Amino acid sequence: MRRLSLSVQTIYADLVQKLSPNAPLPGSISVKIVRGVERLYASERHGATRIQRYLGPAHDPAIVAIADTIRREEDIAKQRRKNITMLKSAGVQGPSQDVGRVLEVMSRAGLFRTGMVLVGTIAFQTYPILLGYDLSGSGMMTQDVDVVAASVKASIGASVIGSDDDDGIAQPPATLDMLGLLKRADPSFVGVPNLDRKTYPNKFTAANGLDVELLTPVRKRDEDNPVALAGLGASALPLQYLEYLVQDAVPAVVLHGAGVPVLVPQPARYAVHKLIVAQLREAHSSKAGKDRVQAKVLMDALDDGDPDALEDALDDALSRGLSWRKHIEAGLGQIGRAARLAD
Repeated sequence: MRRLSLSVQTIYADLVQKLSPNAPLPGSISVKIVRGVERLYASERHGATRIQRYLGPAHDPAIVAIADTIRREEDIAKQRRKNITMLKSAGVQGPSQDVGRVLEVMSRAGLFRTGMVLVGTIAFQTYPILLGYDLSGSGMMTQDVDVVAASVKASIGASVIGSDDDDGIAQPPATLDMLGLLKRADPSFVGVPNLDRKTYPNKFTAANGLDVELLTPVRKRDEDNPVALAGLGASALPLQYLEYLVQDAVPAVVLHGAGVPVLVPQPARYAVHKLIVAQLREAHSSKAGKDRVQAKVLMDALDDGDPDALEDALDDALSRGLSWRKHIEAGLGQIGRAARLAD
């Protein structure tokens, strides 16, 4: 397993440190004269859409300061794009353009800032640079975006961008649900109806085959119906073992555009979770094989880079009950690691 160069790891660490989800969005500033008053606007990119946001009158020092901050962020974003190009040239993988746009609109709407966690293979794509190892060829390609809403109160809320009317008067933010948000990335997105037509969709699909699915941890025994997400016009499918996966999620940057800040599971928890999920799939499922490959390469990298994190993740999972132990022991045996439990 090849280690990534120190320079590559340093560039990425700087991205994660400086690309805060709470930072002002980069954009360009324009001036309009409305009823004789100069007014400032910010133009921001959200996926495939340009959004114009009214800031305020140009004579207000506080508004001018906000505009200056947005301009500075745009200059910083240009440098980040150069750094991301360097990382990709060094062999670090980013998502497809379509996936990147989806993650960008979700991030800019504040969903990861409010606790949503990116999971699945798109999250796995962030681990090589987080761990400092080349994990290419380990089942890293997908067109599925899976996110976990740990709280059923997830909401786009105040992050939705407002506008002003023809007279330059600020209007309240428009209501924007999950489908409306995804349409900023690709207008062809539609919601996939659930069997119970009275529930909001938990899955959305675009004409190019890209799927976005919302998941949530099971809150009570035998819960299997989609759970409504307040304020999103969407539901989330409850699944076992997700609470363990997303516990103490960590920040990461997806290599798209000027960088997209997200939350992803701890690599060690992701690896253990994949062992469990592989046991729940059909024995000869291609997805089960992909799960085991991802678990093995992550554990191999963690053995060298952070063995304590792996031991802690295993100990936590094994302490959660007989079914957890059964799945983990079987999974470890399948990737040649059964002896680890003999201590």
